[in-house]
Amino acid sequence: MLDKLTFGLCLALCCLFACGGDESVAAASPDESPRAVTDCTELPPGSRLPRFGTGDGRLLLSYVVSDSSGSRLYAREFAGSGWGTEREVAQGDNWFVNWADFPSVKPTGDSLFYHYLAYSGQGTYDYDIRFGTGNTERGTLHTDGVAAEHGFVSSAHLPEGGLQITWLDGRNTKSADGAASTTAHDHHGGGGAMTLRTATLTADGTVTDRTELDDRVCDCCNTATVVTADRTLVVYRDRTEEEIRDIGFVSRQHGGEWSSPGRVHADDWEVTGCPVNGPALAANEAGAIAVAWYTAGDGNPRIQFARYDTTGEAFGEPVVLEDRDPLGRVDIKLGPDGTAYVLGVCTTDDPNRADIRLWTIPQVGEVSSQRIAAMPGTRSSGFPRLSLFAGQLRVAWTDTAGESSVVHVCSVDQG
Repeated sequence: MLDKLTFGLCLALCCLFACGGDESVAAASPDESPRAVTDCTELPPGSRLPRFGTGDGRLLLSYVVSDSSGSRLYAREFAGSGWGTEREVAQGDNWFVNWADFPSVKPTGDSLFYHYLAYSGQGTYDYDIRFGTGNTERGTLHTDGVAAEHGFVSSAHLPEGGLQITWLDGRNTKSADGAASTTAHDHHGGGGAMTLRTATLTADGTVTDRTELDDRVCDCCNTATVVTADRTLVVYRDRTEEEIRDIGFVSRQHGGEWSSPGRVHADDWEVTGCPVNGPALAANEAGAIAVAWYTAGDGNPRIQFARYDTTGEAFGEPVVLEDRDPLGRVDIKLGPDGTAYVLGVCTTDDPNRADIRLWTIPQVGEVSSQRIAAMPGTRSSGFPRLSLFAGQLRVAWTDTAGESSVVHVCSVDQG
């Protein structure tokens, strides 16, 4: 969701705030030796934008391949001994596919949910969220009918079946005549601010309970959603009138009302343009919740981690995982014993290389950090993704060093 007038600003911000903060907890001491990865699979040339989808005892990996004929969304399922054959989930010649905002696939029973972004108007960033279940294209997730920016979808399984789906919705960013303003200080420009919205997707593919959660949020940072046995929680990058863009959250106990927006932590990061660096959220079956995020508050770029206190309904003080100028692009998973695993991208002494790092944060004890793999630090390399399935960590990332991009997916040694 980046307009042409501010794309350069956003790119400069990403470079300026590129790989750690609140010094309440010292950053982990890194182990520079690569962490052992095994069972590595290389996907076909042209593959990019990997994303794991878990649920109902299944693990899926989605990715996109684009060429002159359009874009195609593929998925593979992990079948105990390895990844199955690829399945084409959806395809089109009018998709918006972005390094930070890209399709997803999630298992639902013996079927699946998928989404992608498709152009809806003449503007470069006028696109809708299209979704489907199984082999059926269901339509548009939102119902505003405005040719504007909609994207950054996250979802989580509900106890009663179906999914809670969250997204950024730009219906208010257009002025009364339907055009985006070119004078507004908003990252994209427009008649109003980006909003955060959510809805329920029932088991039969029906969308219900569409709700606005926050009427002013950052324009192009990903959302994250988790559901536990008793609550739903959403995190995102918020945005104040003073351009403070800290991580916000809203929650709802099942059967209750959504809370007012709160802050994960007062980083007080004042930045005019969107940093394109949203939070990651994880929960385990015991109901524990944890968040990881990037900030550059006080001019100190860092990756942070915090656990959610269900009693106080707030997040605890953050642990600084990395404060040596990281790029961010975080992901997180939470083990059954409460051990958290955070994935992020860090700069190196080589300007053409970044490192994918994994931090392990136990409930008690020291934080450890190890390098997983090297990757180009460019935007085209996207966001490495992390999964924890059947007790095994897996990492997927896009390698853009060759003539064609290619996705690598590997198991991670947790010893």
